[in-house]
Amino acid sequence: MYDMHNKMLLTIIALVVGAALLTIGQVWGPIMPWNLYFKLIVTAVIVAVVCGFMIVARSDMMEKKKMKDENYLD
Repeated sequence: MYDMHNKMLLTIIALVVGAALLTIGQVWGPIMPWNLYFKLIVTAVIVAVVCGFMIVARSDMMEKKKMKDENYLD
């Protein structure tokens, strides 16, 4: 469980850092067309949101399983 969690978390961190570096580069010296820049940023945001959702959903499922195993839930 934690292996997948760590990989997803590292993916989100890498996406945020990459998007930040790309934004800094694009602001200071346009390194690509603006339409390509926006496509890359939007794609990074979508992937980060999906990864975050998967982390939360998996964590919630594991918490419910733990509570059921300990007879807190029927």
